[in-house]
Amino acid sequence: MNQPHARTATFHPRALISALLFSLIVFIPAIRAEDDTVVAEPPRAEDIAAQADLLFQRIQNETVDNVWDAVNRLVRLARANGTAITDRIEKQLAAQDQKVQLACARAMCQLTITEQAAPVLVNLVKNGTTPEIRRLAANSIGLTASLCGHEPTAKGLSEALKAEKDGMTQVCVARSLWFVGPHSDGRDALLHILTESTDRTIQDEAALVLAENGAVHLNDVKLRLNNLYSEPTAQGERARNIRRNTDEEIARTRETKIAQGDQLLHEILLRIKTAYPDETKADLDALYEHAAKGMVNALDPFSQYMDRDDVKATQEMLQQDYGGIGAYVGLRNGSFVVTSPIYGSPADKAGLRALDIIQEVDGQKALDMVDRTGVNGVITKLKGKPGTPVKLKYYRRGFTKSIEVTIMRENIRVETVFSAMLPGDIGYVRLTRFAEHSSDEMQKALDELLKTQHAKAIVLDLRDNPGGLLRAGVDVADKFLDANKLIVYSEGNKEFAPRKEYMSTGGPEDEAYPLVALVGAGSASASEIVAGALQDHKRAALVGERTYGKGSVQQIMPIRATDQQTQLRLTIAKYYLPSGRCIHEKGVAVDVEVKQPEILSSVIEGLIELRKTGAVEDLIRDTWAANRETYSKLAQFDEGKPENWPGFEAFYTGLKTTLTRDHVRTEMRIAARRRMQDEQKKELVYDLETDDVLQRGVLEALKKLEVDPATIADYKQLPAKFKKKEGAEQEGAMLPLNTNGVPK
Repeated sequence: MNQPHARTATFHPRALISALLFSLIVFIPAIRAEDDTVVAEPPRAEDIAAQADLLFQRIQNETVDNVWDAVNRLVRLARANGTAITDRIEKQLAAQDQKVQLACARAMCQLTITEQAAPVLVNLVKNGTTPEIRRLAANSIGLTASLCGHEPTAKGLSEALKAEKDGMTQVCVARSLWFVGPHSDGRDALLHILTESTDRTIQDEAALVLAENGAVHLNDVKLRLNNLYSEPTAQGERARNIRRNTDEEIARTRETKIAQGDQLLHEILLRIKTAYPDETKADLDALYEHAAKGMVNALDPFSQYMDRDDVKATQEMLQQDYGGIGAYVGLRNGSFVVTSPIYGSPADKAGLRALDIIQEVDGQKALDMVDRTGVNGVITKLKGKPGTPVKLKYYRRGFTKSIEVTIMRENIRVETVFSAMLPGDIGYVRLTRFAEHSSDEMQKALDELLKTQHAKAIVLDLRDNPGGLLRAGVDVADKFLDANKLIVYSEGNKEFAPRKEYMSTGGPEDEAYPLVALVGAGSASASEIVAGALQDHKRAALVGERTYGKGSVQQIMPIRATDQQTQLRLTIAKYYLPSGRCIHEKGVAVDVEVKQPEILSSVIEGLIELRKTGAVEDLIRDTWAANRETYSKLAQFDEGKPENWPGFEAFYTGLKTTLTRDHVRTEMRIAARRRMQDEQKKELVYDLETDDVLQRGVLEALKKLEVDPATIADYKQLPAKFKKKEGAEQEGAMLPLNTNGVPK
């Protein structure tokens, strides 16, 4: 705890440092006895008091820079004479002269009597009449090891820092806060000053303080130090001292594994460059990037060295906005297809529909590009600056020939929140990932469901949500919690990533309605943070399966060696839920476990073969006009009965497939739902008929509302279904029934 304070002396004015190191002997009068031996004459109380008064007077008469010799004398006098002097020093803490208050408070700190001195120093930091007084008061606190961890002092420094207008004083206060309070508070304050101040001298001072205290590795700090090294100034000398100390440390580690690794990599690259026969594969830049990827990938599954393409893709994913045609695309049955257009996008307006096969992009064959650069290569070709054209050639089953169309790219917003009202006034919200605008989208959805449509409960679907931005996750969780509740905290290396807490800021209205959250094995990272926080605060029951277990924190670090065009995505900490649980590699356990039925491999093979023929798609397309109303109803709910589909038996018999009637019925329903979406130009948000997890979530919401599922037609069969599936051990998750069959 005391170690940081040993470093703070280098940060005070030269006069103060010299004074604190200077020692002065107080001579005591002596008389010579008759036997020529020297006998000390005991000092009289009035003489001691007079010496103290002279020192107090000297402090009053000196400038604030020159009081420290008198302070040192006063401290020595107090150590020699105890309370006779310390009491007089304490009385001077109430003096009108702030300079006297400062000097006496510093003296008492040196005497380790901080109970009375600390409040005086904090008051001077807040209310000192000059920046010099405020700085020296802050420095005095930073030099007092016994104040480390003293919460009232740390709080006072934080308050003073917020109100302080003088830049150099801000640096002094932030430096002392670093040592007295949580290290991260002072460090973050110094970083803020470094990046936000417009005064170069203050920026340099903040950088020097950070560097002198172990933060020399930060990019912003390094940049400022690089500018200072060659300056013939006091700050330049400090920068050079930091470099010398750093160089000495490097020299001491020449024989470590780091140095050995440098030698290993250098020798391998040298051998490749001089001996490898294919010069095109011996490009050093490419080899270094591959080495960087391999090095970082060896750490953990989530750390990554991101090349230029990776950086661009990550930024686009998190920003939600990009220039393009607006369609989800991918490989299906060996073809590059539109899996779904974004309704209202240029692709949608140009007539593209789900399962259209994209054959060419700007004259280049799509599958050739997939072979050369993968699916992302085609996606990159489809994207581009808004307002620029892209020419597509595509084919749809039923067409006599391929169609060529030129689509003008637009700025595309990828939505992450989808919502709808379920039967029984239950709102349903699905969140696909945590991106830049997810919090705003969530608020809009909740306002629509709760305030406009008057939903009585909410089912939040986080299944298959891989995570995203931490800030977005915290903001989403905040919308379901009352104020001042811990949502999550992260903790890693105490110097680089100390504990950081994220608290809720909502109100009672955010907990005024029942909430159920759906999760699964695909729910990761920010999804687990939201689900875990809601579970720990007993805000929501979790339904589904245990989550993925991705509870580590990654920080993006631009790489200077590539002019910040590449980045390091490095694991620096772990997440912890409010209860202290670490979700990493464990996940979040659910309150009610529900697993979707597994599909046999033979069924999957049969479905693949059926989809290759396109028979189901052809049937729905060819008979849609004649059966539009029927198909639209069956797309929503077909009771699981194949006979409800017009002409099903004849169609099934003609397939000659090993699939059951129910498997084919399911494929027909999928095709009908896809066609219905294209016609409505709106995604069908949920599928209550086949989604067991959603069904179970609805029952949990009804339980919280104390509503009998039998009173709602869409749900009346569900209790019996889950009782049969889950057995008696799971029945307790439902509300017990009273004698009338109504939940208690």
